Amino acid sequence: MYARDTVVEVPPFTQQPDGEDVIIGRIETGVFVAVPLEAVELLEQLAQGKSVGEVADQYQQDHGETLDLDDFLSIMEAKGIVRPHVHETGAGEDRPSPRPRSRYHFSNFPQPLAKFLFSRPVLAASFVVIAMAVAAYARDSSLLRGWRDLYFTDHRTLSWTILTLAGYVALFLHELAHLIAARSLGVNSRMGISNRLWYLVAETDLTGLWSVPKRERYLPMLAGVLLDAVSGAVLVLLLFAYTNKWLSLPPLWVQLVRAIAFTYVMRLIWQFCLFVRTDLYYVIASFFNCRNLLSDTKGFLRNLIARVLPLVRPVDQSNIPAAEKRVIRVYSVFLVAGRLWAFSLLLSVTLPLVVHYAGNLVAAFKAGFSANPSDFIDAILLATYFLLPIMVGFTLWIGGLWRQERT
Repeated sequence: MYARDTVVEVPPFTQQPDGEDVIIGRIETGVFVAVPLEAVELLEQLAQGKSVGEVADQYQQDHGETLDLDDFLSIMEAKGIVRPHVHETGAGEDRPSPRPRSRYHFSNFPQPLAKFLFSRPVLAASFVVIAMAVAAYARDSSLLRGWRDLYFTDHRTLSWTILTLAGYVALFLHELAHLIAARSLGVNSRMGISNRLWYLVAETDLTGLWSVPKRERYLPMLAGVLLDAVSGAVLVLLLFAYTNKWLSLPPLWVQLVRAIAFTYVMRLIWQFCLFVRTDLYYVIASFFNCRNLLSDTKGFLRNLIARVLPLVRPVDQSNIPAAEKRVIRVYSVFLVAGRLWAFSLLLSVTLPLVVHYAGNLVAAFKAGFSANPSDFIDAILLATYFLLPIMVGFTLWIGGLWRQERT
């Protein structure tokens, strides 16, 4: 309980307009919350040293309504926005300790360098490289041959080891691009590990972007996609130079370059699978001021199904603003299309690749160790290294879907 004579401490907080609300928060804790404009005015009065009673009386005088600040201040305290003044309450030691400061990664990265890397000349050069790669592929579509670029008939284990390492390096650089782009705005971030379906992925926490104007958030959100596009474009141009005999590469390295370039293409396509929280999803949600776009869209689709199947329990969405409902209706089309697109990739890329590798490995196992020892050992290593994780991933994914349906 906050007595009328309680004085609360309000450390400096950021505030950015977001539709009808204001996003406030503290960069050092990485916690941000959406509140009405009136709540910001209350916090500013409390920051001036006014007691809870004085602020409540001022609100009643200005608005003609009685205000109970207890619940509001309890929420703000839980978020680390305010904290009771120990000398006034005499009970500071009984309250939760202040929220710990967030631990950021690469916070010492020079901000001038970050600004240069995402300056207009560098961005312009990046788009030129991407345009050149698109033109090269339009002229010679054989530069990338689809899933066959990932099918190695020789040196299978070595090739997939290199390809996997390159994939994790690309993943790290993707997240680092988010981080550096945010750093160019003076915002610190941190990396973490998560998952998308059956894939292990890295993530960059860009919560601190809530402290900057909306128009400045988009570049950090899309920085990883931009780096992937530029990296893939460089590899496509390298293949174009090879096919035109402008440079020479060993056959294995040519196939590895093709394979890595194809994985970049798949990574870019994945961004449009909007049934998960991709980088593009966050851009759309931010642009339309939708804080729970994905979950609200799933609720909307569930309600559509509930109209046809009475056994499906509908979700109450009466509290969603009309503007967001219009966005949700349109986004539901892209969500369904993205899921169908993901399954089409499963059928057109992943499964054919698995089938061809399975046939290749079965032939090696049938021939036996004595026929070709190196090929037999290579087949065993690849089966353990490549096929087993995919099978386990599918098993976990299907099992998760089954459990979700039963709950």
